[in-house]
Amino acid sequence: MLSGCSSGPKAESASAASRSYAFWPQYPDDPRIQFVASYSSSEDVAPAKTTSLEKVVFGQEATPAAEISKPYGVAMRDGKIYVCDMRSNALAVLDLKKKQTRIVGITGFNRLEHPVAVAVADDGEIFVADNGRGAILVFDASERYSRVMAIERFKPAAVAVHGERVYASDITSQLVHIFDRRTGKPLGTIGSIGDQDGQFRLPLGVATDRAGDVYVVDMMRCRVQKFSPDGKLISAMGQLGDYAGSFARPKHIAVDADGVVYVVDAAFQNVQMFNAENQLLMHFGAPGAFPGAMNLPAGIAVCEDSTGVLADRLHPGFEAKWLVIVSN
Repeated sequence: MLSGCSSGPKAESASAASRSYAFWPQYPDDPRIQFVASYSSSEDVAPAKTTSLEKVVFGQEATPAAEISKPYGVAMRDGKIYVCDMRSNALAVLDLKKKQTRIVGITGFNRLEHPVAVAVADDGEIFVADNGRGAILVFDASERYSRVMAIERFKPAAVAVHGERVYASDITSQLVHIFDRRTGKPLGTIGSIGDQDGQFRLPLGVATDRAGDVYVVDMMRCRVQKFSPDGKLISAMGQLGDYAGSFARPKHIAVDADGVVYVVDAAFQNVQMFNAENQLLMHFGAPGAFPGAMNLPAGIAVCEDSTGVLADRLHPGFEAKWLVIVSN
């Protein structure tokens, strides 16, 4: 999890000076992204508390930690990180405000089979793309099952919500489907199969911006394309390469309130950031064993309402505008 951006230096306290921080880009450039935290189990959200009696009866590890085995799609809203765990076949909810970890979709009709992506609407409704069930499962803001969206031969790979529309990439039809958010009724599609702009070979990541425009990552063609809400091509960028600004194995995508586009690349093991004119701004993350290093990153989300939950981890000279969450 990383946050940005910087708005200028402030006086650094003595306690802050004794801590170490990781920033991108590197000095002497102004810092834009600060690494703040990583989470791999419930112990990272809140350490388990075991009473002396429980230790005597059950042993030292009376309450095992809930581990995140294979995270993929992620989202965040109101201090809660939503993580699709493909190996556990569940949606993990890391509630940083309440210091709780909850597991969703492991029982009953709403049982998840292979969750790969998640999106959260402004009212808290949760949309989980499950390509095992071939459907999008919808949960309410209290994490209770609500309804399901499905069509024939549907294998969703990503999901995004904007207004009354849900957008989902489909690796079977190689299109992006548009659904009515309330009824689940199909409203149309974006793109077609092919190698030209406006077409896809393997549509994967999907995101929307404030205006409702739709961004789609074509992993096979190493290309990001931008469409109007109804599917008209607006622009396209990217190609296969081994240099900054190109892509090797692009996965998911996010767009912040300033229109900055974040693209995860599992081969580069970083996130590249582009402006509205498709110009490369910077990248962050890299393979390795240091704070903020990445290992096969896949999912990404940008959250604008939760910077306060990690305020104590920020450098005093760094003012966070939003949080960027990257699954590895």
